Amino acid sequence: MILLPGIGLDARLFATQSVAMPEIRVPQWLQPGYFESLPAYAKRMAQAVDPGGPCYVGGMSFGGMVALEMSRHLDCRGCFLISSIRSREELPYWAKFLAPWAWALPPRADLIAAAGGTALLWTVGRVLPPRWKLFCVHLSKTRAPILPWACRVAVKWKPTEPVRCPIYQLHGDGDPILPHQFTQPSQLVPRGGHLLPLTHPFVVNEFLRRGLQAD
Repeated sequence: MILLPGIGLDARLFATQSVAMPEIRVPQWLQPGYFESLPAYAKRMAQAVDPGGPCYVGGMSFGGMVALEMSRHLDCRGCFLISSIRSREELPYWAKFLAPWAWALPPRADLIAAAGGTALLWTVGRVLPPRWKLFCVHLSKTRAPILPWACRVAVKWKPTEPVRCPIYQLHGDGDPILPHQFTQPSQLVPRGGHLLPLTHPFVVNEFLRRGLQAD
């Protein structure tokens, strides 16, 4: 099973899942080309991690978008989307509104995002709801040079053909980044935010197991 973390995260995101399922592999992100599309990037990722046989792919947030495109280039038996979406049509209104400005993001927008997260924690952190505070903590630790590219391609991403393998989609009902109302999850997690592998690790474990058993 190949799982991709969200932007700014790494294999530690799936630590609980990796203990329960040692067959999980979390590859590092490749460096994208400035004008490379999400499908083209996903094809390169698939070639880099192809186990040469049947496999499962999945990911959280942006990682799920890449995993969905990767599934087209692998002998994939199932794709797991965690706090993720299936196309740009499922982005929230604010993301679609800001889409034309994605190309204006500076090369190290991740550092700006981290500074913003830190500022929010220091100023209004004490009064933020727990899920928003957790998001700000995640934002403050963001170190992801590919963030500007990911924002640019996510708002333009539109799959051109159906995915051939089953798709299993897990979403929190309180996700502030990618609200569940804009997509069609297979399973909704009550009081779940965006970082489900961290906040609801055993729910994610069971979600993955059910998908494996459904094959």
